[in-house]
Amino acid sequence: MIFRHLSRALPGTRCAFMSNENVSLKVGARLRHARLLKGMRMRDLAAIVGCDESMISKIESGKVSPSLPMLGKLVTALDRDMASFFGLRIDDHKLVQKPEDRLKVFVDALRGGVGVSYERLVPAGAGNLLEANIHVVEPGGEKIDLITHQGEAVGYLVSGEIELTIDDTTFRMSAGDSFFFKAYLTNRYRNIGDTEARIVWVNTPQVH
Repeated sequence: MIFRHLSRALPGTRCAFMSNENVSLKVGARLRHARLLKGMRMRDLAAIVGCDESMISKIESGKVSPSLPMLGKLVTALDRDMASFFGLRIDDHKLVQKPEDRLKVFVDALRGGVGVSYERLVPAGAGNLLEANIHVVEPGGEKIDLITHQGEAVGYLVSGEIELTIDDTTFRMSAGDSFFFKAYLTNRYRNIGDTEARIVWVNTPQVH
């Protein structure tokens, strides 16, 4: 079992942990990768799960391992499930997804979004080479991404109207338009129309 080395939560502790160097390093590295992939700061993740920022740092560096309940909170906060977090095989029935079966993730202010949600096109997994989502943007909704990394991003506006800013240049886009940019450029978009906008967005994951 994956979790046989992980301890149960210790009574009275906010972030229970155990010492097991090999398990700690693997779990910590995966947590760090998933957090950077979401563009989250340690303090943001700590605030969501109710843990000190210093404890997140210790977990990611492999100095301690989270308890099973805390690991569950961390994985959920990073929009993962236990199977994908540990890179387990994706069942064949998930290779094709119906619209109602796609995982939907709401982007909150901590992640730079207002009125934005994602529909996962690529199931979240530790070893994925691509991240792909349908960005669903309500009228007036916006997403700001100031965290840059190496890689590329490409997108296609399926419906609606948006204002897309790449670095310092702003473009007005309508359905059928597409974009491509290097991920070391900051970006933001805003729905300037009266109806929902849907963007197919594909990018290489953030790996630091």
